[in-house]
Amino acid sequence: MNSDRMRKMRTSRILLIALCAVAVQLGVDGSRAFVRDPVLEDMTAAARLAKRAMEILKEESVKRGIAIDHGTDPNETGLIGAEYSDLTTTLGSLESKRTSTNPNFAGIVVEMLHRAGAKQGEQVAVSLSGSFPALNVAVFSALQVLKLRPILISSVGASAYGANDPEWTWLDMERSLREREVFPYASRAASLGGIAEGGGGLGEHGILMGLAAIHRNGVRHLDERGSATLGNDIKIHVSLYESELGREKLAAFINVGGSLTSLGECRDAGSLPVGLVLKLPRSTCPGRGLISQMAEKGVPVIHLLNIRRIATRYGLPVDPIPLPPVPDGKAMRPGKYSLPVVLTGLVVLLAALSLEFRKKD
Repeated sequence: MNSDRMRKMRTSRILLIALCAVAVQLGVDGSRAFVRDPVLEDMTAAARLAKRAMEILKEESVKRGIAIDHGTDPNETGLIGAEYSDLTTTLGSLESKRTSTNPNFAGIVVEMLHRAGAKQGEQVAVSLSGSFPALNVAVFSALQVLKLRPILISSVGASAYGANDPEWTWLDMERSLREREVFPYASRAASLGGIAEGGGGLGEHGILMGLAAIHRNGVRHLDERGSATLGNDIKIHVSLYESELGREKLAAFINVGGSLTSLGECRDAGSLPVGLVLKLPRSTCPGRGLISQMAEKGVPVIHLLNIRRIATRYGLPVDPIPLPPVPDGKAMRPGKYSLPVVLTGLVVLLAALSLEFRKKD
């Protein structure tokens, strides 16, 4: 057999192996869409529930005559508040607030809870903030889909563009969702929020409005006074959580926003890792907040702040116009491969390569 013919035959075999490799790759990639992934199903269900809840809140907002500012809320979610009101505690990022209205964040919270090892029926301690009503809804959606039992403490004040309408606070939204039978959850207690040295706070009129919101929603008031009472405030939060727990252990602690009780006032409070936090370095700082103290006890923490970073990490768009569909984001795409398809492809490739080596021998 002449050398040209042998060269052509070898080239043909190499092309055949390459085609087999491409076919196997396409088959394996395609198999992902047909493999049942319970976590992905829960993520998608939570995102859809969050979307429905957000639509209901928008309906309620319209009924109350609260106008939507198309300049700050181009997606017309009804979940972007004013830049300033008497209930505004601090400055806030409009980009972050709009990013948080993506209902797919609920799916991300499901994924974090799954990685934290939370199981159906277990209890979760939750600290909610009026600054991010959409993230609160995302958390509720994840908890409901996973059938977890939350112990809720909220703050009624909000940073700029949060739930800062005095007649439509986070507590009002929470009650509305409960009355519409979307979620059964109710906060056990609430603080005014935003009272911290140099960190912003509420004026006299805002305090009265915040107290009115707490009382009309039938929630216990936590009288927090910033740095002066931080240690005791944290103890009260822990006591409230533990009184509901009994002898059970917390499956996780979820924090939304940047409250003083959650972050604490140590030097590194503003740089705590966000997302799922399974471990933190030990600290001797006496001003450690709930996040650090929970982590020290071995409780998995889900810290929802620095929303742009979390969105980027999970492949969600930052400040999207319009809002993306459900499901969306790299974490919400089918990720499991079919084991039979993978093994079959591996056998085919090995057989093709074995045949080639034999012919060379």
